[in-house]
Amino acid sequence: MPTISRTGPPKKKCGQGVGPRRINGCAMDVKTTAEFLGTSEKAIRGMVTRHLIPFRRLGGRIVFLRTDLERWLQGLEGCTIEEARNNVRIRQGVEV
Repeated sequence: MPTISRTGPPKKKCGQGVGPRRINGCAMDVKTTAEFLGTSEKAIRGMVTRHLIPFRRLGGRIVFLRTDLERWLQGLEGCTIEEARNNVRIRQGVEV
């Protein structure tokens, strides 16, 4: 059996690892979504695993639609500054 030597990494197959990070600004991959939401790729993948964020799979790839993410963000409940301060006091063990 002949020995095969390579001087570099194996060549990628057609369509593997290529493609835009965004498609017309509406479909995004994990990296672009992490930048859009201001968090890490690891956090995004964890949210996908727990189905906490809207996503779709296209050929095994995880894809996020900007419109879905914007609707999801608008639907999240926030808290007032006073509620946030009370939460910090509770965590620190100070009575409210």
